Amino acid sequence: MTLASIGFGAWAATMIGVGIPNVRLKRFEHAIESGELLMMVDVPKGRVEEIETLVKSHHPEADVEGTAPTIRAFP
Repeated sequence: MTLASIGFGAWAATMIGVGIPNVRLKRFEHAIESGELLMMVDVPKGRVEEIETLVKSHHPEADVEGTAPTIRAFP
């Protein structure tokens, strides 16, 4: 019964989460609807510049939009 409850809780939380729009993605909606790709990369703060350079070396047409503030997963 406990496992079934855990499974149902996880499923219900996922269904609720899917229905809530992500405000961080709002500014990219038009580009995505136009067929562009959005790549969000989670990297250590000290490697941001390195990763940006790597992406630009393979895809010079890519627009690097910057970084978001660090948000701890478990406060």
